[in-house]
Amino acid sequence: MNLFLFYQVYTEEFFRKTLEYLIKNRIFAKTDIKKHMSYLKIPIDLKSAVSGKLERCSYEESIAQQIMLLIVSRYGEVVGKENYGSVIWELEFSQLVKISDWENKVQESLLQAITTYEERLKDISVSVALSEIDDENKKETHVRRKAQIAVRGKIISTDQPFYFSTLVYISPLSQ
Repeated sequence: MNLFLFYQVYTEEFFRKTLEYLIKNRIFAKTDIKKHMSYLKIPIDLKSAVSGKLERCSYEESIAQQIMLLIVSRYGEVVGKENYGSVIWELEFSQLVKISDWENKVQESLLQAITTYEERLKDISVSVALSEIDDENKKETHVRRKAQIAVRGKIISTDQPFYFSTLVYISPLSQ
């Protein structure tokens, strides 16, 4: 299992439970969460971590990191969270799936995962577009696939719009 993924998932769960306790016991208000919360930037530099100098990121960057982890994680990779991740890696080597079916399965998978594991967003929509890229060099031709993934939603605590987009290169012929 990926150490960074394990750390991110369980650290965020710990912070959520701690915040629930603090809010329940009126130690501070829900509106103060962003002001008091600090998010770790990944990947974590272990050398810096040992010296106590962990790099931090913004609230929005933390949401984007969580979404990226969901995209690149395989189902079952996180112990105790068997549905954490996406179906992308189940379909990676499947040459018999139509592009539209692939896009729909990945879109549904990511929407379910983000809705379940990214509780800081609401009104979530996911779009996926798969395309092929021909990389030609003098000796060989390589065919790769590129998935454009976009996530839109609203940040619950501020009701501000959120947008995330990434390209993921996949295929049995990726290099």
